[in-house]
Amino acid sequence: MVMEIEESLELSRQALAVVKSRYLLSILVSQRIHQLEKKANPMIEMDPADVVPSAFFEIALREIIEGTMELEQKDEDS
Repeated sequence: MVMEIEESLELSRQALAVVKSRYLLSILVSQRIHQLEKKANPMIEMDPADVVPSAFFEIALREIIEGTMELEQKDEDS
């Protein structure tokens, strides 16, 4: 499941279209990769054999694109 550079760029573009901010995208992807490193389950359907550290970047991007990641900021007062 290791991505080619062109695939990676295309996924990044698609995720950026969802998030609208490259800075926020960077933060979201980084946080999700850390969660996956701590054994969090992917929120997209995939073969468990494909859930390896080299695929965490792609998994995070696909989760954003498919809308499975919570993107709205929550108020602490709510």
